[in-house]
Amino acid sequence: MGLRAYLMVNCKDDVKHEDFRKAILDLEDMIEVDFVDPVVGNCDMVIMVEAAVSVEKVARQIAANEWVENVAILKIVSIFERHRTSKRELLKALQREKEEVLT
Repeated sequence: MGLRAYLMVNCKDDVKHEDFRKAILDLEDMIEVDFVDPVVGNCDMVIMVEAAVSVEKVARQIAANEWVENVAILKIVSIFERHRTSKRELLKALQREKEEVLT
């Protein structure tokens, strides 16, 4: 398994419906793209990508399209690694509290 991320893409305001539809179909043809979902909200589409080496490279490739306003990358991290980091921070904080109580 490679590196995975969600890309939040904003399109330029002047993109026509047919061009937007073609952009989605073109993105779905990319090997690194798992899926493309048009959305309403902070961005115009969410793209799930998996890259062997760099999700940033895929994001730059997508951002190079003339219809793209900007691309934000949300890297997917392991829940276990995130949990370990959170647990370490909690244990450090508890240790500091314990030391403060003893002094």
